Formats: sequence, structure tokens, C-alpha cells
Amino acid sequence: MSTLVANRIVKTFNVKRGGKTSELRAVNDVSLTVAPGEIVGLVGESGCGKTTLSRIMIGIETATAGEITYDGRPVKSRADWRDLRRSVQYVFQDPFTALCPTMRIGDALAEPLAIHNICPPAERKARVIRMLEMVGLHADVARRLPNQLSGGQRQRVNLARALMLEPKVLICDEIVSGLDVSVQAQVLALLIELQERLGLSLVFISHDLRVVRYLCSRVLVMYMGEVVEQGAVEAVFDNPQHTYTQALLAAIPDHSRLTAAAS
Repeated sequence: MSTLVANRIVKTFNVKRGGKTSELRAVNDVSLTVAPGEIVGLVGESGCGKTTLSRIMIGIETATAGEITYDGRPVKSRADWRDLRRSVQYVFQDPFTALCPTMRIGDALAEPLAIHNICPPAERKARVIRMLEMVGLHADVARRLPNQLSGGQRQRVNLARALMLEPKVLICDEIVSGLDVSVQAQVLALLIELQERLGLSLVFISHDLRVVRYLCSRVLVMYMGEVVEQGAVEAVFDNPQHTYTQALLAAIPDHSRLTAAAS
């Protein structure tokens, strides 16, 4: 199995304020290694740079400096990125905008197979049905449009689409934040089941530290574009060193009971 590495990533944007252009450093010299089978949490408040970093790791954004490597090889050319996306897939935060509203679910799931020429067209329908069933959806969902599904069903479809290419790594960007609490629990349980069944590595991005403690084995805390603390989840949650991490944990209702329950 392969390791995904973001090495000393920097991302700057030019921002116009009051008629002047200034440089905003959204990600500042951040490194992240995702080992085979590992679940890594990436946490911090909105605007801290965690989503920008994750989008760089899949090639949606281009780094100003730094390097992405996979299986020990730098990812640079368009061909490199195309190859990477067969092994690393991204699940977006909003299940409503992540799907084309005019494309039926079966066609949306079959599209990655066609783009990467994975299997003959005659076999794609069967693979779509198997994947829908794997994420707990009925085969009839393949004939529906996104607006005919609930938020939880759409997020299951997005997971199914990400898994169509049999990736080794999933990057999950706040994938339960817009869902009802009961639906969040269902999606998280499904994610754990899939991770164990398929041996996936996960990068789980969230501002909800309770979910991160439940799901992840290691966590990186980001603040203003930098990683201010990282380590095993138990160590960071039970004995946070940075004042920002301490403030995040202090904001969790009943954090002390959560810590006791997790130990």
C-alpha cells in the first residue's frame, strides 16, 4: 500500500483591499503524511487553511511552493495528477452541489469508469449497482436525479462515486457537517465500515473535535494557515500543548465526559 505526502506546502492568494493588493498566505509550510490504513484528522476553525491544503493534495488547487508525493514519487505533470486520482479521491462537503442536478445517479457513478476506461460499458451498470448496495442504497437509486434524494442519501452517493475507482485514500472534507445528527451518525458508521472493509486511508477534515476523537487515530490542528499541534488523538485531546488547541477543546460541551468515555 502507498503513502500520500504533502511536503512543506505553501499557498498564497492575492487579495484586493481598499484599492491595494496584498498577499494572503492561506497555507504556510504545512506537511502531512497519510500512511496506509491510517485515519488522520485535520481540524481548525473555518478559514484556517485545512480545505485549501486538502484541495492541493488532490490537485484542485495548485501549491505556491512545496510538493505532493504518492508512493514516493513526486506528483507534478497532468499525467501524474491523473494517475493520482485513481488512487486518491475527494468527497466534498456539500452533498447537494457535489452532484450534477441533471445527471441520473447511475450515470454519475459510471462517469469515473468511463473517464479512466476502467471496464467495458456493458459491465459498468453492474459495478454501479454493487457500489450503491455497498453504501446502503437500493439499486433503484441509479435511476433517480439528485433532487429526489435526501441529504444523507446524496452523501452516500458521493461516497459511492469516490469509491468507484477503488482508491487507496479518501479525503473527506466536512462530509457530515451539513447533515442532521442522526444522519451524521449513520454516515460515520458507514465510513468506518468501508475503511475497515476496503483498507482505506482517510484524511478527515472537520471543525467538530468530537467526531475527530471518535473516528481518527492521529490529528493535526491548524490555525491561521499553520499546523500548531499534532500527534495521536489521545495525546492531543488529553494533554493539549498549544493554547489554540486548548481553546478548541474547552469549547466542546462536556469535553471531560467525552474524554472519559473515549478512554
